[in-house]
Amino acid sequence: MLARTQSCCRNVRILSRQCSTSGSPRRSLSMEPTEPVRVRFAPSPTGMLHLGGLRTALFNYLLARKYGGSFILRIEDTDQKRLVPGATESIVRTLEWAGLQFDEGPGKGGPSASYLQSQRGDLYRTHANKLLEKGAAYRCFCDSKRLESLRAEATLHGRAPMYDRRCAHLSQQQIDNKLRAGEPHTIRLFAPNAADPAASDVSGFDDIVHGEMRFRGPAGFDDAVLLKSDGLPTYHLANVVDDHLMGITHVLRGEEWLMSTPKHRALFKAFGWPMPRYAHLPLLMNPDGSKLSKRNRDGPMQSYIDEGYLPSALVNYVALLGWHPGGQQEVYSLKELEDAFSLSGLSRSKSVVSRERLDWLNRQHLRTELNDPARAPAIAAQALVELRQTPELDTKDITREAVEQALRLCGDRLTLTRDLYGAVPYLFSDPDPEVPAVPAAAVNKVPRDSKASILVATLELLAAEAGALAGSSHTSSAGPERWMDFSKNVAVAAKVPAKQVMPVLRHALTGQPSGPKLPDLMDYLSLATMQRRVQTALDSLKQ
Repeated sequence: MLARTQSCCRNVRILSRQCSTSGSPRRSLSMEPTEPVRVRFAPSPTGMLHLGGLRTALFNYLLARKYGGSFILRIEDTDQKRLVPGATESIVRTLEWAGLQFDEGPGKGGPSASYLQSQRGDLYRTHANKLLEKGAAYRCFCDSKRLESLRAEATLHGRAPMYDRRCAHLSQQQIDNKLRAGEPHTIRLFAPNAADPAASDVSGFDDIVHGEMRFRGPAGFDDAVLLKSDGLPTYHLANVVDDHLMGITHVLRGEEWLMSTPKHRALFKAFGWPMPRYAHLPLLMNPDGSKLSKRNRDGPMQSYIDEGYLPSALVNYVALLGWHPGGQQEVYSLKELEDAFSLSGLSRSKSVVSRERLDWLNRQHLRTELNDPARAPAIAAQALVELRQTPELDTKDITREAVEQALRLCGDRLTLTRDLYGAVPYLFSDPDPEVPAVPAAAVNKVPRDSKASILVATLELLAAEAGALAGSSHTSSAGPERWMDFSKNVAVAAKVPAKQVMPVLRHALTGQPSGPKLPDLMDYLSLATMQRRVQTALDSLKQ
């Protein structure tokens, strides 16, 4: 028996999980939808979007795109006391940043009058009253003092706190008198007794991720509050009413809501509505085995955006946290994910968040997108913004086009675009003469006189190039082919072995022992920059 508890349903135990011997849930052949689906991402704006929230949104989005359905954004803002100003707008911006375009929702509209639960209060009150009329719910006038006394007594005797249904036995006259007196009250659901065979479709269901689930409590499920004394709905009522009215066919949400599912199914049954299919996604974990939370460094989505991860890489990474496509492919575009996604690929194993894997994926996507004419300019623009935040760098003459070329020169060695200056500072500024350069071993082997001859010959050949291209300040249009024979020509002019030229020339231009191919580097740097740096190296050699 697997015992698990949660504050919202503490008296409920999971009696069984029917799984195959491999540890994966038994997958029905009819698991994959055969008709268009309607799914929703329903965050609460009590904070900014976190990694687990993005994964939930992504899986819902992919299911809708795979089966030609609708992806709905619904904001569950009934908990007014915990709302964070700007959170809703931030959630929308983050989804747009990730490329997850919703079909219905705030700012976009749709068949529903509103997609903010705070604007749908009349609907919830109307439906709560329908349950009263059907005898599936009752008014509870117990005050907080009595409810706290019940909780304390249950705790004292080692029982799970449950309401004792005192108000369920009030006569209609007693209820009318209390209403006329203006006594505050809530509306509670008559929860079914889990031991009743008629409640089997409430206490048991087939979860797409976890397989067949069976729940049972010693006295049935607690009578959940549906409408609070201030007239606002609880999460459970608003969630179920909206899922029905919005035609939701599949509910993909976090595993933390698994224990609430019988309560939601009880509500669907009380209303006489068809129930959606459920898939409860496993938790995301830190490498140390603790639960990932929005307070962790790896939790908030904004931290990934601020650090400069590409949307495509982060979406690819999140998709693989709890979903296994099969095969060896690891790098996916969003379109490839839309085509490959399936419910059968969802795993019930908890996923560990790994920055190393994300970094690797970001390198793959960066390399691919730098070769995409539609994406490269935007990536370069982001890198230029990051360069302008470098205090020691004068960026007033650095263009987006130059940054794009720099990224192509060394993009395969970068994890994030913000690493550009740290990786290749010599593409944007001269090596600092006050900081000792790092010579390659090959440079140290070149005699001093040969170094001087190489540098003098280089200056002479660069001067000839400048004369040939009078008025040109940048050589990028000529292409690296122009410089393919430059080292050989320097060797001839300086009367030294060709193998001595390249390390000396690279060291003079960059101050580094390695970097991009020399023809590519010289194609990027202006003639004036190369002349200045070689002259500085020659002057330093003479000292």
